[in-house]
Formats: sequence, structure tokens, C-alpha cells
Amino acid sequence: MTEQQAAISVDARLDNWASVNRGHYDPVDAALVEQAWQRLAPRHMELLRMAYLWRAGREVICRRLKIPRCPWRRYELELASAKDALAGLLSAKRN
Repeated sequence: MTEQQAAISVDARLDNWASVNRGHYDPVDAALVEQAWQRLAPRHMELLRMAYLWRAGREVICRRLKIPRCPWRRYELELASAKDALAGLLSAKRN
């Protein structure tokens, strides 16, 4: 993996992964993200699928995954946890 790819944020990589069916994307990086995504815990997989592929709203995601809607930071913590898990798998794949 190049230094440029290493510098790309997890959000940008997830957006690229979600763009596979929508138009212009980087197929190599999307494949790496897909492989790492498949190794995530089921809850993290579903959360990232709903947030990035489906572009579902926070309310829908909270209802489907039974995340308490109040306070809102619970959703943000769950999403950050899923992104961190994915980033860990991506960095382990790189090494």
C-alpha cells in the first residue's frame, strides 16, 4: 500500500467502498475495505452497511440495531467503534 493510501481517512475509504454501485471509485481500495469489512463483528458490519451503503438515517440505524437514541453520542460512539475496528483490520492487512 502506498503512503498516499495510508494517509486516506477511514471515512474517505468507506465512502469509496460505498460508491462501487454509484459511479467513480477506486476498485483496489474498495476491495481491501470489503475484505476487512467481512472480518468485522456482525454489529459493526451492519452499522457500516446501513450508514455507508444504504445511507440510512441515524433514527433508522438506532431502531434496527437497538442503539438508544438518547443521548445521541451513543450512536456516535458505536459508529466510531465500528470505524476503529475497520481501521485496525485495514492497518493489520497492510503490515
